Amino acid sequence: MRVENLHLAGLGSYVPEPFPAARAVAEGRYDEEDWKNSGWSGAAVAGNISAPEMAVVAANEALARSGHAADDISLLLHASVGDQGPDGWSPHHYILRNTVGGSIPAMEVRQGCNGVLASMELAHGYLSGGPGRVAALVTGADNFGVARFDRWRYSSGTNTNRGSIIGDAASAVVLSNRDGFARVKAMNSASLPELEEMNRPDGPLFPPALTFDRPVDVAARMTGFTRRFPAAAAAAKRSLSDARTELALRTIAEAGIAPADIVRSTHVFSGGEGYIRSVLQPIGIDPARGMLELGRGLGHLSVSDHLVALAHLVRTLHVGPGDHVLMISNGVGVSLAAAVVEITAVPAWATGTPEAYKETV
Repeated sequence: MRVENLHLAGLGSYVPEPFPAARAVAEGRYDEEDWKNSGWSGAAVAGNISAPEMAVVAANEALARSGHAADDISLLLHASVGDQGPDGWSPHHYILRNTVGGSIPAMEVRQGCNGVLASMELAHGYLSGGPGRVAALVTGADNFGVARFDRWRYSSGTNTNRGSIIGDAASAVVLSNRDGFARVKAMNSASLPELEEMNRPDGPLFPPALTFDRPVDVAARMTGFTRRFPAAAAAAKRSLSDARTELALRTIAEAGIAPADIVRSTHVFSGGEGYIRSVLQPIGIDPARGMLELGRGLGHLSVSDHLVALAHLVRTLHVGPGDHVLMISNGVGVSLAAAVVEITAVPAWATGTPEAYKETV
């Protein structure tokens, strides 16, 4: 979908201090063999601050950088993967109360790792749907420091090309139909629902306590699916790769550019080159244009990988006016999302220089 008049006015993030992977190995939290094979150097660990509280910090930073007043915001969307707080409570309204306030719609988006990109697409539709809708606030946040989740081992043993460990973070973007430092030129999303079983535990779905009262074990789900349906598992990897590549190429074409025009690409963070290569090479993009060094020190930040990476690129001036960034992602479901963003100005909060930039956090 070619996009007209949708700008990124402000970006914000909350990324806590990384916990060194080597220390996690020494303390018996992280398998040494997994560490050596994966390439991760750390995972951001938030401690006792909740995901919605982190989202408030990121949102207020994005708002302060956006040039928009609170009254300009006509929609708030909050994306997440993990637990946000007490059952029966609405974290998105907490975020609204502690950011722009007022009585605008606030909604929660559950689209796995694609939550923020999906929210951007939904926000575009909302801003295009009526007069007087100037801007929208999109947030995403997760803190996986809960007893039933093991950030170091949750996907141990799965053949995902990236041996994921999970980091905590929050991110936010103010989308505007007025102005900004970047504009969205095209974005698309898609689904492969026939693959949902890869992420579903074996057994009944009801009562929910059967899944809530046990540790989250993504590895067992995926290896179990592969064991029961080996041919389907192999076909799933091919269909996911093909669908992701097609979505990216279509989005790039709708933006009116070619893969060679993509200066950098954001993606699900990885500890090694293998996953990034499998995502970007079929599109015709050099894997060196990915975000390997930034991501490997933070862990996979669930919904926040893309905005944290984009904020890093903009802040360090590694992208500037005229540069195009591809945001390409896949998540549970299976869901797919892609967007092409063109940088149009250097924002006041950029602090780096191209000469001083190094591909580190």
